[in-house]
Amino acid sequence: MPAADEVRVGVVGLGYFGSHHARHYAAHVGARLVAVVDADAERAAAAANRFGAEPLADHRALIGKVDAVSITVPTSLHHAVASDLIDAGIHVFVEKPIASDALQASELVDMATAKGVILQVGHIERYAPAFRALRDRVKAPRVIECVRHATWTGRATDVDVVLDLMIHDIDLALTLADSPIVSVEAAGAPVATRLNDVAEARLVFANGVIATLAASRVAANAQRAISVTEEGRRLTADLSAQTLSIMTGADGAASTETIKLANADNLAAEVNAFLQSVGSGAPPPVDGRAGLAAMKVADAVLAAISNGRVLPPAFTDGVPA
Repeated sequence: MPAADEVRVGVVGLGYFGSHHARHYAAHVGARLVAVVDADAERAAAAANRFGAEPLADHRALIGKVDAVSITVPTSLHHAVASDLIDAGIHVFVEKPIASDALQASELVDMATAKGVILQVGHIERYAPAFRALRDRVKAPRVIECVRHATWTGRATDVDVVLDLMIHDIDLALTLADSPIVSVEAAGAPVATRLNDVAEARLVFANGVIATLAASRVAANAQRAISVTEEGRRLTADLSAQTLSIMTGADGAASTETIKLANADNLAAEVNAFLQSVGSGAPPPVDGRAGLAAMKVADAVLAAISNGRVLPPAFTDGVPA
């Protein structure tokens, strides 16, 4: 028999990320994976057999069966699936981006607040040891530089690279700058799809911090790194190697210290944070409002790419929320 304090969980969408969500729930002492959902009956059956869960074809069949759910379907379906489950009083962990645009994201945040349920968004890099080490050491950032290059995989082609990859770094930049954005400049281009596969953005914050973000899903070599420059030092977190390099300088001299962080399963940390929030009722580290803030900036970046110019400050007034 399941323990009384186990959270009954379902996973909607059993692609690459969904299968990993299911695996972590099945192994978690505080959860019981009750059901897995996928429109592909064979995929649902295979996952159900692997994890000892019930296979379902429709996410609405989870209502009454589970307390919480991970949503790992294509981005275009996030709003519809999350709305149905939040409306039923089910706690939701939705993969990034929270929705297809800021309007949809805002609706989900408002609905979760009204229903009193947890809404967590899968900005997984927040849990990376190298980023945490950088964040804990940053004091007064002036320049933030993010590079996120991936080789072509053919996944997530329903959205462009801004929502696929850059949104991770938008979230990290918002976290570090801790200030509203006053202007956005961006450019992008399609390569392998009809959408932007390469994009660059420059964000100017009200406190004077400037962040540059470079994202590509058609790069020759993979790279995930974020650098923060402060007066007298530059910190660089390699999010692939999980290292933090700190260069300090003065009077024409500089030295660098590199710290190797212990490897960690960032998704396991996300799942654990979600289950803890469900159990305690406390907001998760990356809640719906954080997802909405990142989505507002992503919308501004996409608009700047389309318009080919700097957006007026009023367009992004109040970001992050």
